[in-house]
Amino acid sequence: MYETYLNLTPNELHQRLLKRKLHPAEITHIKDAVTQMKEKMRVDKITRHQRKLAWDNVLKPLRYELNSAKVGRAYDLDDEERVEVFDAYIAVMEKLLNRFAHPSRKLEQTPMQLAKDKNLPNEGEHWTDWIPHRIKEPIHNAFMSLPHKAKAKRKLPFQRTMLLDQHAKAKLRLLKATLKEMDTLERKHIVAPTDEREDKMRRIKKALKIIDAMQPHDVVPATWNTLDLGE
Repeated sequence: MYETYLNLTPNELHQRLLKRKLHPAEITHIKDAVTQMKEKMRVDKITRHQRKLAWDNVLKPLRYELNSAKVGRAYDLDDEERVEVFDAYIAVMEKLLNRFAHPSRKLEQTPMQLAKDKNLPNEGEHWTDWIPHRIKEPIHNAFMSLPHKAKAKRKLPFQRTMLLDQHAKAKLRLLKATLKEMDTLERKHIVAPTDEREDKMRRIKKALKIIDAMQPHDVVPATWNTLDLGE
């Protein structure tokens, strides 16, 4: 209803409404409505950006692995058994990529939110979490049974790894968020100490050590809560 006002600054909006000779109460109402619309647009933009990042964290490693498998398949096209095994692996990834096409484009949910509904392991934070064990196992065994090729690295399917640039950004983001949570918790604990807060601080300290020790291709979760603290 007030879309034409959305690109105006507060002062421009005020002047525009004054020229319309509206009642002061109506002017206030319109200003409030426009402010609310702008805030909703701002929040929606941030939300969609965060959801896109979450999908990129799943899709980019999947696409990278798919391309890698296609390159591996072409290494020896005369070896029919080898090609057949690669084709099975490629087909699984292509099917999953197609499955992700609609939700990753609509951005109504993150992959983790979808994974919770399906009770997937690790909250579906990595594309391999979306592949059932009954599918992974025979393909993995098929790769392991292939004769080793000279000067060729044996293919290990369904590896839970991240791309280097993704890992660095995700690790820094997780570290900052975890440290911020720790700082907030410590300040609250000083004012009102509880056993629950003390236990949570202990677990966060463990999580920080795990985060610090992560290797370059390790999958970085969205929050420290999903880390295996060994408890």
